[in-house]
Amino acid sequence: MRTNVYLLSYAPLISILLFSTSLAIATSELALSWLKDVGVYNELLQILSARDTKLLVWLGFLIVYFMIFSTLKLISDTINQLGFAFFIKEQIGTTLSMLRPGSILLLVGGCISFAFMTSFPLVCLVLASSFLIYFFFYTFQISKMTTAAGAIGLIVFLFLAWGILLAGLAWVGLTLFNSLGEAILFPK
Repeated sequence: MRTNVYLLSYAPLISILLFSTSLAIATSELALSWLKDVGVYNELLQILSARDTKLLVWLGFLIVYFMIFSTLKLISDTINQLGFAFFIKEQIGTTLSMLRPGSILLLVGGCISFAFMTSFPLVCLVLASSFLIYFFFYTFQISKMTTAAGAIGLIVFLFLAWGILLAGLAWVGLTLFNSLGEAILFPK
């Protein structure tokens, strides 16, 4: 009996939803306690009910996390397939189908993150552990499809691409933060 090759195509979307939801719940708890500490929460209760305020904060964080994870998934697929074009010589495209079961690992991680959804550090730990386990799966599957030099080249390429991307984002973020701080502290 043959199964549909697209059976696992739902797993990345559900993983993104699960991790986004658990991170949004954990972050909204932190944000609400911060709002209480600075005294803004009581002012919000004059506009919205407590339930509506919690829902609004959670929904805002859910949208932000969903957009971040979706963007990272898109960038990841693009960098991954570009690396395949450089380092894996094949005609049919079986490497991508060999990596597809790895999305189940992230799906399981997303489900586990729900057990810790009230603790932001634990959800982040589950997310990082899921990525690490997926990286080992990815490395194992790639090593089956290419030579050792090709696998090492692909992994180095991926690390360099992500390193350059994250360093660029950090530089832009720090520049923005510095400009904002300078504008607030030293107005002209």
